Amino acid sequence: MSNPKRIFVVGHMGAGKALFSEALAKKLEWQVVDANPSIERYIGRQIQDILGEQGEIAFNHCQADIISHCIGKEKVVVLLEECVVSSDQCQKLLSSEFVVYLKVSIPTQRSRMKNGRTPSLPVDDMKSFLEKQHHERDALYEKVATLIIESLDYSDKISKSNKIIEEDVYKVMKSFKE
Repeated sequence: MSNPKRIFVVGHMGAGKALFSEALAKKLEWQVVDANPSIERYIGRQIQDILGEQGEIAFNHCQADIISHCIGKEKVVVLLEECVVSSDQCQKLLSSEFVVYLKVSIPTQRSRMKNGRTPSLPVDDMKSFLEKQHHERDALYEKVATLIIESLDYSDKISKSNKIIEEDVYKVMKSFKE
């Protein structure tokens, strides 16, 4: 595989997308584009529940516009919104791009949300909320992914977290050589 001109990063909240994107961009000496407003994370509901059907369609068009704009750029690592794969238009745009899916388990998500950079959501049943998202999106993330990285580990110690992220970045770099 030849080196991509840009890399898109997708995955569930708590997968480590922001830290991973920053580390990958630093390693590649590229720019990070943070296109993840994290609406679902802070409100605790899915986009359709927040914006309604018409609002979700408009939001998806905005996401597609962001992806289209970034496709015109080089040497960027683009961090995308969790719900981006719910849009057929966004899936189509990502289908010809290098996409890294940071796959995370629900227990790891919950640990990271409890102790890390991702705040806990204002929902009564966190496990059910996350299970619903996984059920609806896991296959879609896999469909658009060029590379799937299992984001399994978690540590509240900075040095161990940095090592985990470094190993994940190495997996991307190694995929360029295959």
